[in-house]
Amino acid sequence: MSDREPLRRLPRGLADALAPVAAAASQAGVRIALVGGVVRDRLRRAALDQDADLLVEGEVESLARRVSDALPTASVRLHPRFGTASITVVEGWRIDLARARRETYRRSGALPDVQDATLEEDLARRDFSVNAMAWELPGRGSSRGRLHDPFGGAKDLAAGRLRILHPDSFLDDPTRILRAVRYANRLGLRMEPATRRRLTEALAAGAFDWVSGDRIRRELERTLGEERAAGALTLASGLGILRALAPSWAPTPVQLRSVARAQALAGRVRKASGSEPRMHWMVPLLVSTASLSEAGRRELAARLSLAGESRLILERFGPWSGSRSAATNTSATGRESNRPTLAERIASAVLAPAGSRRKAEGQLLREPIRISIGGRDLVDAGVPAGPRIGRALAETRRAREEGRIRQRDELSFALASARREESGQGEDRTR
Repeated sequence: MSDREPLRRLPRGLADALAPVAAAASQAGVRIALVGGVVRDRLRRAALDQDADLLVEGEVESLARRVSDALPTASVRLHPRFGTASITVVEGWRIDLARARRETYRRSGALPDVQDATLEEDLARRDFSVNAMAWELPGRGSSRGRLHDPFGGAKDLAAGRLRILHPDSFLDDPTRILRAVRYANRLGLRMEPATRRRLTEALAAGAFDWVSGDRIRRELERTLGEERAAGALTLASGLGILRALAPSWAPTPVQLRSVARAQALAGRVRKASGSEPRMHWMVPLLVSTASLSEAGRRELAARLSLAGESRLILERFGPWSGSRSAATNTSATGRESNRPTLAERIASAVLAPAGSRRKAEGQLLREPIRISIGGRDLVDAGVPAGPRIGRALAETRRAREEGRIRQRDELSFALASARREESGQGEDRTR
């Protein structure tokens, strides 16, 4: 079987989702190609996320409107500010369209200057060879797709190798340092020697000092938000990345093993109660920074430009901090202000002394479902303060307990409940 065969035989749902976009592109004479994770993961014969990135060599908005006109049932969302669009044709599959572009950097760490480009030029501006592949969909005069792989990404993928495209890649965009860790950990790739050397040279040159804490934090969120974050932290620690962010951030082997336990416990809590920690990426962060001093945690919070609740959580956390009183100050709108968050309690449970750990973990697994919203969220969304808020929250909790909604649906469900009551409809008991 050809190594391109998986791309010729796309999953039925993805093929159906792409069909109207490909037809519209063919009529307009526009080149389009699948890029990014869907190409890489299909070549790996791995499971696909139900989001696919489609590169457009031409005007994205006009192509999206063609699809909408030809298929009124398609859901099309335009993002003119970014020159992108999202299309949903088949339930569960979302196709994100972006215009092909090339990038130039005025200085290291600066955001790039962007210009329209060809498909080939777009591939050349990417970070790693395994992400610089595209599957061009058939257009006019062609019934077969075509793999574009100008940098040998398929060969690197087969060899289990992660390789940057350009020697100055980490200097141009230092956030690629964290991206390298994420892809190596997620895909089971090893950094080839030149890539590893360029990464450590960029760190030694102070590359992180050239980018904002906000950009670093966003990449760290993505990295620690994935499964097996302990592997990413182990790799990042070994490369000196964590010390580059905070000199005292050096998790021990015990802490790294605890990160894996914490993520497993978070999964068990989610399965048992339906609750998932908000900002779940902070669970690995808290465990891996548990031995930092208060000053060290403040330093890291500032370096990552953390604000609000996330900054408060990191700065106040310490081993076994979840044992502090669960007493709460609850406002008239139902917001609990002092209670440790679920992320803190999971991190604290796995870091507890051996004799207390099982009890702490068991308590988390036995707790009733707690919804992640409070009265203040409803007031902020326009619901007048009053007893209607309490009833909407109670109905939302029942819906979670009965499995009718997920955590991410809580606010929209509670607002709908409050508005039904306002209109006199009350709860729909037939569902």
